Amino acid sequence: MAQKTVVFPLNLNEQQKEILIQTIKLFSQAYNACLDYAWSMDHPVKKELHEKTYYFLKELLGLKSQYLCVARDTACETVLSVRARLRKGKKASKPQSGLVPIRLDKNTLSFDKTRETASITTQGKRIKVPLLWHKHAKRFEQWHCQSGRIGFDSRGRLVLWLTFVKEVEKPERTGRVIGIDRGIKHAFVTSDNKFYEEGESKNKERLYYLLISRLQSAGTKSAKRHLKWLSGRVRRFKVNCDHRLVKMLFATLNPGDTLVLEKLTGIRDSCGTKGKARKKHRKYLNRWSFKRLADIITSFAELLGVYVEYVDPQYTSQQCPQCGIVKKSNRKNQSTYRCSCGLELNADLNAARNISRRWCMANGYASGHQSIGLL
Repeated sequence: MAQKTVVFPLNLNEQQKEILIQTIKLFSQAYNACLDYAWSMDHPVKKELHEKTYYFLKELLGLKSQYLCVARDTACETVLSVRARLRKGKKASKPQSGLVPIRLDKNTLSFDKTRETASITTQGKRIKVPLLWHKHAKRFEQWHCQSGRIGFDSRGRLVLWLTFVKEVEKPERTGRVIGIDRGIKHAFVTSDNKFYEEGESKNKERLYYLLISRLQSAGTKSAKRHLKWLSGRVRRFKVNCDHRLVKMLFATLNPGDTLVLEKLTGIRDSCGTKGKARKKHRKYLNRWSFKRLADIITSFAELLGVYVEYVDPQYTSQQCPQCGIVKKSNRKNQSTYRCSCGLELNADLNAARNISRRWCMANGYASGHQSIGLL
């Protein structure tokens, strides 16, 4: 099942805008009230939370019943998510939100036959808003719309997020397995001896961050305005760079191929703490977009029929893919791996080969040269 979320700007008249903002404000109040109740409960359960909040909030706010139920569910899920972080020893505190986007479903969101207009439930009557099918959105015009959200984006504009889904049949595996090592120096390296570099975009990113540093030091009002404008620009630039690199990768793949990545969840917590990494390295580690890169790879793979698998990253950079020995001293520096068996190669390429080899061995695949790129 392939899934995509597309942002649609809203062109509303003043009356529609006023009633929609009122609905979002009431929804946010209901959400925060449910959040307070859920936070006070030892084990938040939606049914129990409903009994404690529904009739009270219905009388107090007069919000539509469907939105009250959505606010309750969203608040309960938020509290459960925060407590899951606390159990893992991560930093988290009681959340409190301003204007919360409203989650829409089949009861609160509908379309006309041509899907040129969306009908959305509000505190008053349903409003009908025209949908602007821009260039990116047209790619998913024939997909099924599963759900949506409406609210304010980071620039304070009212937008509609629509989530589209499509059934994609996965082909049979071809037996070709490629390991991918994501890194800071190289965007990623594959086990078939290909290096994907950011090149000139890396220098442009460095100049962006240098400008941001100078503006932060200035601290003036104009500098803060410039910083706000730059934040979105830098993020879009980095996303574009990641997309271009992933397109280059998938140009070499066929449906049924398998990509294997390291599961890097929590790497910033384990490697980025003081004492484990130098200050300069922590700076680059926190800017590293490994999660976004994995999400883009997964997104492309869903559409093109490529399998994506994950393995434990432990010792992938210290193990020899030829003799299997694990020795920290074999990695002489950040770029070179040299083993006593005579193997010498780039450290990132070595890690990519180990990633592929590890998954092949765990899943009964022949660890031949064609599969893991040892030639």
